[in-house]
Amino acid sequence: MKKIILFLILVFTIFLYYFFNTSYRISLEAKAYYEFGEYAKAKELAGEAYKKNRYNTMAFTVLTQSKIAEIWQNYIKESNEYLFDIESISNKEVITKTDKTKIKMMLEVIIGEFNNLPSSKLLDEGLKQKAKQNYTKAVKLYNGIFNSRS
Repeated sequence: MKKIILFLILVFTIFLYYFFNTSYRISLEAKAYYEFGEYAKAKELAGEAYKKNRYNTMAFTVLTQSKIAEIWQNYIKESNEYLFDIESISNKEVITKTDKTKIKMMLEVIIGEFNNLPSSKLLDEGLKQKAKQNYTKAVKLYNGIFNSRS
């Protein structure tokens, strides 16, 4: 019984510490936003928490991971836009040499940017999968269009 009471006191003390320590409270909120995929908000809050306490490792980790996740998220958004533009161009009745050059450049950007994405073991697997799908689609298109008709 004594151990249970001591454990509860310890848990309550830790709770109070985090509740009244602004930096840790904000970093917990940032972590929640990160887990829900709202990386910009997580980065903003984690940055605020880290400014308040440079020793807050949770804030530093969430800040770093949010920056990396935003880069991946931006890659996915940009590659989706490029793939949509490529599809629009390919649906034209006549595809000009300029269109082919534009398609080639967009595919090269998608492929090149994927290879430059920062790696992280803590990154959401869903982001990795979406990025990999777009990369794979771009490589297949590029090989199908430009390597077979040299």
